[in-house]
Amino acid sequence: MENLSFSPLYVAKLTINGNYSLNKSTIELAKPVVSEIGPIPSAALTYLETINQNLVGSMNKSKKSAFTEELKILDKERDTDIAEIKRMISSFLKSSDPTKKSAASTLQLFVAPYWGVAKLAHDIETGVMAEMQTKYKARPDLMAAATTLGIENLFVTLETKNAAFDLKYKNRNEEYSEHETSASTIKPAAVAAYLHFCTAIEQAANFTPNDTLIALFNKMDELRKKYHALEINGKDTPSAENTPAR
Repeated sequence: MENLSFSPLYVAKLTINGNYSLNKSTIELAKPVVSEIGPIPSAALTYLETINQNLVGSMNKSKKSAFTEELKILDKERDTDIAEIKRMISSFLKSSDPTKKSAASTLQLFVAPYWGVAKLAHDIETGVMAEMQTKYKARPDLMAAATTLGIENLFVTLETKNAAFDLKYKNRNEEYSEHETSASTIKPAAVAAYLHFCTAIEQAANFTPNDTLIALFNKMDELRKKYHALEINGKDTPSAENTPAR
């Protein structure tokens, strides 16, 4: 029997907002299939949802940030840029000009893994977009293809807006940190609830597997990998002596 095990993630090292976002995304993955995952995982999910509601309730008691509206605008602008890049690529894939069609094909293969980036949690979206930009600028063929299609400026403005969003987001988090005493007291319980749910899903996937459980396990593992990618890129980086949480 294959022993399924979640990928490493240092959950306790995440920020309060990071914990909330991870828990919320996990709950959203599991809720639609709660009737098919078994009684113990279901009970663990209910507890996770309750604790996460307590966590966000405490977070919402924080003073409303002056940065919130600016973040909404910047997020909308960067989402508009990535949507326009996708639209232009799709359009040129149908071009009768072989040069433009080839350039569009090159960019489409590159952008494909990032196609749904605008739907990710804001902090994850920022990290994924930054990764995309780094890879884009490291490949002259991609930059040349963008120039051929006349969309090179979209990649430039996307990078600028993403960096601006990241800076504003960090500034807001610094402001929030001054008002997070209550949320900080709930964070350990939120971390524990997430780990309990992961353990329940891991055990169920190994000992009472079904297609739904395996699919949920895989989706949760992909989510963990995205958060772990932020850790290795310097956000919430774990210390070497810590053991990865499961």
